[in-house]
Amino acid sequence: MTLNEVDVPELHALGFGKSLVLAASPRPRFSLVRASERGTQVDLPAGWSSAWIALRGRVNVYSARQSWELSAGSLLTWQDGALRLAAHSPAWYVGIAAPTTLWTSRVRALVDGAGSGTLYTRTVPVPREVRRLIVRLFRRCRQRGSDAAMPLGALLAALQESQSDLAVRLQRCSGRTRLRQEQCLHRLLRVHNTIEHAHGMRVGLEALAEVARYSPTHLIRVYREVFGESPAEHAMRLRVDHSWRLVTDTRLTIGDISEAIGFESKSAFCRSFKARFGRTTSEVRQAVAS
Repeated sequence: MTLNEVDVPELHALGFGKSLVLAASPRPRFSLVRASERGTQVDLPAGWSSAWIALRGRVNVYSARQSWELSAGSLLTWQDGALRLAAHSPAWYVGIAAPTTLWTSRVRALVDGAGSGTLYTRTVPVPREVRRLIVRLFRRCRQRGSDAAMPLGALLAALQESQSDLAVRLQRCSGRTRLRQEQCLHRLLRVHNTIEHAHGMRVGLEALAEVARYSPTHLIRVYREVFGESPAEHAMRLRVDHSWRLVTDTRLTIGDISEAIGFESKSAFCRSFKARFGRTTSEVRQAVAS
């Protein structure tokens, strides 16, 4: 493990109504950001990699293609263009960011078996070790004269480990070289993220193909090879899963639910619901009522 001065992050603490714009500098460094209260905002340009944890409340996330909310307990890793995080209501979030060239070079230097050091874009429940290490890194950075380099290396290693499950999906990606496979996975994860944050709204195949920069036919084929389902099947599964909460937690009619989640008819929704959960909507509501 080789450490140097770039491994001591620059600390940024944002309070009520404060904003931060990160930008490249002649001497690039990692930036460690802590934002609390309402009205905070962080902007990152394209060409940066970052990881963000929502600790309390909800954080609004904006990219060139879409916007969504990062809920408490979630980890967002990002390496896909410009990014904005904003707290329109009381929220507390932390993150680490750096120019992608610096991020990947330090990961390769500090983490054994890190390969290219790439950071894939996705949202997952925050691993306990990642949360522990970023808190530890903050404490080190706040203490003058303390060594913050070692916790940074441990945090980067933990972030790489949090993406170890993607190794299998990477192997399924088309491409003659590792770089080509990584590019394929980046594109497919962009589509995956779009579907996951569509909030039950239908996203057309043509639009998803544009997100991935693939033809619709090619997208369907490679997406199924990597994720085991087509984009349409993925979206349908999420809508049906969302319908479970609507059936069990609301008094909406089944017709209203089927319309709200985008089914063409009530009967089509009921068939999909029973295929997914093994019970009809009536049986589920009777079980909840009892």
